Amino acid sequence: MMIVARNMDAAKPSWREANGKTKVVPWNDHFVEELKRALRACKVFVFYPIFWVCYGQFSTNFVTQAGQMEGHGMPNDFMQNFDPVSILIFTPILDRVVYPILRRMGIELRPIMRITIGFWLASLCLAYAAIVQHLIYKAGPCFESPGACPEGMDGNSKLPNHIHIAVQTPAYVFIGLSEIFISVTGLEYAYTKAPPSMKSFVQSLYLFTNAFGSALSEALVSVAMDPKYLWMYTGVAIFAFFTGCVFWVLFHHYDADEEKMYDLDRDQPVASLPNAKNVDE
Repeated sequence: MMIVARNMDAAKPSWREANGKTKVVPWNDHFVEELKRALRACKVFVFYPIFWVCYGQFSTNFVTQAGQMEGHGMPNDFMQNFDPVSILIFTPILDRVVYPILRRMGIELRPIMRITIGFWLASLCLAYAAIVQHLIYKAGPCFESPGACPEGMDGNSKLPNHIHIAVQTPAYVFIGLSEIFISVTGLEYAYTKAPPSMKSFVQSLYLFTNAFGSALSEALVSVAMDPKYLWMYTGVAIFAFFTGCVFWVLFHHYDADEEKMYDLDRDQPVASLPNAKNVDE
């Protein structure tokens, strides 16, 4: 019925009654409004596979990149630990310090803005990874073919290029920050925007975007090799940045409607409550 009328309000019993529809339906106007809100969330999630492509690099190609650098006894997969560590450090800092300061300044980082920042941080992460890869290729002994030249062999062991593995640390910090802004916010968005009877379903759709991200990552396999790593990181960084820009252009108005959408979960909208202004303050 909504498709025929090209109006989602056409499913509301009140609309049906006003337009001469006599068949009784087992839902009310409130449920239709909740469903519209859930569909909004699903549209937001369409862009998430691009983030998962960026996020997936830290446990795959970043490990390979670390193996091309001097670890000084540190295994190349150890660097992954900086991702959860950065999340543990920066989550309370953002929640207890940064967000309150911004609110006092009159700046409210609502979900769409936070997700956009997450895309840009993911882009920054890949851009930094491209810089690190450039530094690796500029260092000897094997330059653009780490461990694949006679000078890069010590018996049967491959020698890394002469650059310290710690240089990679900021990339993990950036991807950890982006996870705070975009992944955590996505879970929040999926839960708060879905009707009570559809919360699990909408959250499963959100998590399903990870599968699409993994599928998209398969397209990068052909360029995940030396000396193409540099251009792979650069390309993904640029794509993630523009994805964030397009995402903001398409959905920034959702932030303006945030309070209105939350009104659906209240017995009485904030705007109609007595002393509503004082409550907000």
